[in-house]
Amino acid sequence: MEPIQPSAETLSVIGFFLTLFSLLGSFFYIHLSTWLQDVLALETKWEIHRTGDEPDQKSARRQCRYEIVPLASWNVLITSLVVTFFVVFIFTLSVILWLGQPNKTMAWLFIGYAGISFIVIYLGMSTYLLVKGFSKARRLWRAIRK
Repeated sequence: MEPIQPSAETLSVIGFFLTLFSLLGSFFYIHLSTWLQDVLALETKWEIHRTGDEPDQKSARRQCRYEIVPLASWNVLITSLVVTFFVVFIFTLSVILWLGQPNKTMAWLFIGYAGISFIVIYLGMSTYLLVKGFSKARRLWRAIRK
């Protein structure tokens, strides 16, 4: 008996879904990494200039007060959650299509492994970047606002 081949339509849809959530996830990961770098840079700037009465130090402290506002805002967290829910939704649709195929060839198994690997890495890195960045940003917010 010949194995049932997956339909081209199903394979195309899963390929589209995988491409969509990997592109979105990758761009978002870059955004989160940049945000964390900005938080760390501001933390360093604050540590260097938090004391002293020279005009440059006072100016740097004033800049820190302005720069912390967008970095410590809830917008980053809300945007992260919305994008993550969308990525998980697209991943779930892909899994439903993937599971609907009766006989999976090796190519289908590789698609499954790739999808699972991506979602685990995406969720792990996003969680790490958000927790580390948001905790540092909120702690820095409190220190700057004193």
